[in-house]
Amino acid sequence: MKKSFIKLLNFAKKISRKHTTFIEWEYIPEGWDYAKAHPEVKGWNVPEILKRYKQKWSSFVAFMENSEPLGISHESELTSNTDIKFHNINITFAYVLSLAAHKKERFSILDWGGGIGHYYLLAKTLLPKVQIEYHCKDVPQLAEYGAQLFPEHHFYADDSCLKRTYDFVMASTSLQYVEDWQSLLSGLAKATKKYLYITGLPIVLNVPSFVFIQRPHSYGYNTEYLGWCLNKKEFLSWAERQGIKLIREFIVGDKPHIRFATEQNEYRGFLFERTIKDSD
Repeated sequence: MKKSFIKLLNFAKKISRKHTTFIEWEYIPEGWDYAKAHPEVKGWNVPEILKRYKQKWSSFVAFMENSEPLGISHESELTSNTDIKFHNINITFAYVLSLAAHKKERFSILDWGGGIGHYYLLAKTLLPKVQIEYHCKDVPQLAEYGAQLFPEHHFYADDSCLKRTYDFVMASTSLQYVEDWQSLLSGLAKATKKYLYITGLPIVLNVPSFVFIQRPHSYGYNTEYLGWCLNKKEFLSWAERQGIKLIREFIVGDKPHIRFATEQNEYRGFLFERTIKDSD
């Protein structure tokens, strides 16, 4: 039955592509096995992404250095700082960061999937009087360049960053790009001393978790990558089993339309507090 459905869906895709020039977001019924037969699925470790980050870095830094609104994103073209959605994302980050750093003069962060360190600059802008010890994990090309920008901080291209604990752990728009998201969430939960912030996560409410593909060619990225749309109950149930308790849910604002999806998604964020102590 499942094979027949996949054949029918693939046929529908072929017909649809005759009438459209580009499909950025698409449901993938084969799941992560899709990548085995599609070499164009290169993921994030490609030179085009680093090139675009380098091109926009000075503009991003300039926005961090003034007192104007924080309605910006490093993934945008950085032509305006008044985008309501990005302002919502950044002020939400300010809230969770301030909660986690309350009464601390020195504060350690693990930014899992943090690129070249954009959130470090944002954190310094938001908490200028707090000394931040920043740790960032990402793909090799981004981690290597981040270490050049911030040699006093710590960048990882592997999961060795999960071998210690931090005051605050976050994963922004990154958890969904890992096939075994359950193991990653477990590792992140163990790595935080108290707060874990997972955001930029595509969520569905009524259907099981499923895999999609994004083709980000319009951003200048010559790659494609797979990701999860996670069922909210499934995600929160697994989180609870890792010894973390949900204390606040957030609406991010993104609702990318995924062609052929069984349910359309909404990006959300989740702030957890660790309930299991080191001695437990």
